[in-house]
Amino acid sequence: MPSLRQAACAAVIAAALPFAAHAESVTLQVEQVTPGADAHTNARVVDIKLKPDSVKTLANFTRERVGQRVQFRANGILLSSATLMSPLDGDSLRITAGEHGFAGKSAEEIAQGIMKEGSLTMDDENR
Repeated sequence: MPSLRQAACAAVIAAALPFAAHAESVTLQVEQVTPGADAHTNARVVDIKLKPDSVKTLANFTRERVGQRVQFRANGILLSSATLMSPLDGDSLRITAGEHGFAGKSAEEIAQGIMKEGSLTMDDENR
């Protein structure tokens, strides 16, 4: 049987939960994914074209998060983390690999994984 002290602690934690930050995420359905290299920097990139319904989803999600950090993930791999300077309202995205690629994977491997899955996820950074 829980002690009065444990019950009191549980009540305090439960009361604080509604005020805790709640991370959200959206799944974006992809139409086409193309690996490549940036023409100016030669950095490895993955170009992603979204399905029409996901264009709206992306715009709505990012409109509410201007000035905040968000992340793109595919198959459990963090692809990019950035601060939104404006809403993303186009039908395509370009994700550029960091210094060590995409978590050690090539742009081709990432593109194949996204196409196989058919989607990628965007979430609040505090997720």
